[in-house]
Amino acid sequence: MKISTSMLLGCLLIISCSHNEMISEKTITVFDKQTISFSPGMETDALDNMVSLGSGRLVLKKIQLPKKNYYHHAQATIRLESTGDPWDKSGSFFILPGAELENLDHTNSVELLRFITPFGVGYFNDQEHIQKLKPSYIPRWEDDITWETDISHLLPILEGEVWLGLYIDTWSNEGWLVDVSLQFDEHFVRIQPPQKDIIPLLNTTPMFPGQTGYDKFASMPITKTFYLEQDYDDVQLYYLTTGHGGHSTGDEFTKRLNVISLNNNLVKEFIPWRDDCASFRRFNPSSGVWMTPAEWKGEIIQERIASSDYSRSGWCPGSDVPPVIVELGPLKKGQHSITFSIPAAQETTKEFFNFWNVSAYLIFD
Repeated sequence: MKISTSMLLGCLLIISCSHNEMISEKTITVFDKQTISFSPGMETDALDNMVSLGSGRLVLKKIQLPKKNYYHHAQATIRLESTGDPWDKSGSFFILPGAELENLDHTNSVELLRFITPFGVGYFNDQEHIQKLKPSYIPRWEDDITWETDISHLLPILEGEVWLGLYIDTWSNEGWLVDVSLQFDEHFVRIQPPQKDIIPLLNTTPMFPGQTGYDKFASMPITKTFYLEQDYDDVQLYYLTTGHGGHSTGDEFTKRLNVISLNNNLVKEFIPWRDDCASFRRFNPSSGVWMTPAEWKGEIIQERIASSDYSRSGWCPGSDVPPVIVELGPLKKGQHSITFSIPAAQETTKEFFNFWNVSAYLIFD
């Protein structure tokens, strides 16, 4: 084959380009300084493609994303600071594929980023009694917190007109201030990315009005059925799970086995647990602090420990919650069932409330 001078120059130009020069970036602001707080009775109609539900704890926004694109990478970014809420609460940034306003609460959501608010990041920093609680190994309390996560695997539903939601399980009328954005990368060489399909399965997070924390795992598993239009060689399950209930012996602080079965066959069992929570201390100024015995040079001393330091069921105050990816392998055309079980989950009583936020979706080529 004869190579022309123009072809040769083009090849040299491509080779000489840096990585950044080969990629164009696009950032879409979803929420800008958005207030999330608990204001009983507050509901709004859809104004400027936005609606507030759940007494202000949930905000939905209709976003127009490109219908046709060559994106190969997507990232979700959330920046959060307290405006007076001192507590750690679960939060979720999610998408409602193909939803319409009148049936938003009946549409399966897909979580783009699950996060846990820290104890009062930013707001309480300068209070005198808070300063006295600052450990010596922390130079200063952080003013805010930011999470970033790669959501490139969800590109097939990040197109066209979509509803995006932001939820925080706050019970404070002071609440939080949140910025949310999506970043997309597109190669100048316009190669269509691999096509994937996504099936939302479930989400027990109590985001919509009338929903409460899901406490039924103590009595029964959840089984979902799905139908495949053809045979697939590689099916993946994305599974997010966190246990809650703030009392000391609740599912928040007790290891509980999560079990996943496909067509009545066990495919995954594990205990979601985070034991690195002390590494987030700088984001948790309003965390309660207690004294605990510890051995030092052969003697028992009293050491300070914060509530935010304690290990928890799949999360830490100030952490995001990455999905657990389960390889289901090849699946045949037809109907399948998948079961999610937490057999040792505790029942809710009059004194104590235990619940699990579990979401899951399937991805296949």
